[in-house]
Amino acid sequence: MIEDRSHQNEFRIFFAVVSIIFFILYARYFQLQVVSGSFYKKRSDMNSVRQIPITAARGTIYDRNSTVLVDNKPSYSLFVVPFEFNKNKYRTDIKKITSLDPEEISRKIKSQKTRPFLPVRLLSNMTFSQLSMIEEHRIDLPGFFYHAEPVRFYPSEVNASHVLGFLGEITKSELEHSDRHLYHAGDIVGRSGIEKEYDSVLRGIRGYMYKQVDVTGRETGDFGGKRDLRPVSGRSLMLTLDVGMQKLAENLLKNKKGAIVVMDPNNGEIYAMASSPDYDPGIFSGGVSSSLWNKLMSNPEKPLLNRPVQAQLPPGSVFKLVTATAAQAYGIRSPDYTDVCNGAFILGNKIYRCWREEGHGELNLYQAIAKSCNVYFYRTGIDLGIDKISDIGRKLGLGLKTDVDIPGELTGIMPDKNYLDAKYGRGRWTKGMIANIAVGQGDVLVTPIQIAQVAAAVATSGLRPVPHIVKAVQNKNKKSWTFIKPEYKKPVDMLASSLEIIKEGMRMAVMEPGGTAVLARIKGVSICGKTGTAQNPRGEPHAWFAGFGPYENPEIVVVVVIENSGSGGSVAAPVAGQLFREFFL
Repeated sequence: MIEDRSHQNEFRIFFAVVSIIFFILYARYFQLQVVSGSFYKKRSDMNSVRQIPITAARGTIYDRNSTVLVDNKPSYSLFVVPFEFNKNKYRTDIKKITSLDPEEISRKIKSQKTRPFLPVRLLSNMTFSQLSMIEEHRIDLPGFFYHAEPVRFYPSEVNASHVLGFLGEITKSELEHSDRHLYHAGDIVGRSGIEKEYDSVLRGIRGYMYKQVDVTGRETGDFGGKRDLRPVSGRSLMLTLDVGMQKLAENLLKNKKGAIVVMDPNNGEIYAMASSPDYDPGIFSGGVSSSLWNKLMSNPEKPLLNRPVQAQLPPGSVFKLVTATAAQAYGIRSPDYTDVCNGAFILGNKIYRCWREEGHGELNLYQAIAKSCNVYFYRTGIDLGIDKISDIGRKLGLGLKTDVDIPGELTGIMPDKNYLDAKYGRGRWTKGMIANIAVGQGDVLVTPIQIAQVAAAVATSGLRPVPHIVKAVQNKNKKSWTFIKPEYKKPVDMLASSLEIIKEGMRMAVMEPGGTAVLARIKGVSICGKTGTAQNPRGEPHAWFAGFGPYENPEIVVVVVIENSGSGGSVAAPVAGQLFREFFL
């Protein structure tokens, strides 16, 4: 009896243990299939379904007359799925096939810190031979695949590379400081120019494609469980540029180093903005190699420098427009006040020479502007003092950004007393420095776009439009446009009468005998201009011209600077004349 009871107890214990084990198994089964079923199904899908991002086509960029400047074309890119990539497991030479070293691929995957099943772009704009190699060795490259994406191409006759800009992959730093809902690792974004400034308008919204893959990572077809998400293309831009004017500006700067800005003084619309040397924007359409990038960056001619907004140069005699305006505004010189130039000005034990060795003789303010007399403006600058010159310079926009819609604009330098004290020490700078600044030398530095704004202020007797490149933005419906309203800096109305006097001096410089800018003259149009020859300690002078026309009702501003080339009157003025001729004749 006792033995039977013992067996019964053992059976009960065994039954309880088995029951508990089955309960645990059942509970685990319930947890896997019911509670966490959707989670594990998703994980399973991720292993059998490849999610391929579809890059949205960027918006088209047009000139003011609807000529296409930048468009898209299909191109193939190479991707790899991080989860399936193991640099040690491949039976073939990856570098020979893809031109990428396995270590380089690993670094790129790690740098993007993306999800393991989200593909990473390795190459863009692949050649036919690269595609053939990938396809031939597809079975040996699990995790690798290629896919068509839109890339930029440039069908017009102009480069406009510094205006349009180029694209590149978003960097780790940029990604950390951007909206994660808009930007992902591997995204192509604007790196410079309009492409960067208006990236949020141009870029569109990515889509996704879902493909079924086998255990080796090869695609076996579309995945029916998910619907592809179509990308939404970006919105287009209409620029203020005129292709004809831009083409001429680029040709005029060919094999030269310098910048041209052609602008409407009434609303700030830029008809042409050329920087030389430039580059073919097409080289960036499929991503640029590190060797080419390093070559561009190390080039002493600085082809990546956007000279109209980033070249900070001494303005030479173009700055006399500021000194003359200050002399009028502060009552230091009346227009008819005359001075005598004998070819030199003596200050202490130093001689400051005029560009005309024999001097200009007796001349008033109008004639001093037209003939660009240094001696007249040396004396005028010293009588004014640095702060009065600086005050008018800043009122006209020097030492400040113009706020043109091109990224990377620099301010130049408009020195005042505080600046000179900080640089040289209080009481350590001299009147001679003021004399140099008064004629556009010494510490004053400007950008070509700033000089265009100064010329616009003179042309309009005080109106200061903000220069801009974009004329209109396509609306979201892709059927209509929103035109950009011109913006204006604080107008300098108090200088209106002074600027009218400067305007007359500029007219004489072009239209009357003896003027330094006569080579900018064209038939039938009254052109106003001012030349400059900025001394350069590292070579030949920089040649400047700043002007507008017609005198009676200005429609266009032209600024030309050609570095290391000689005098403004003989080098820059004829270039400006051709631009005026293109516009008016």
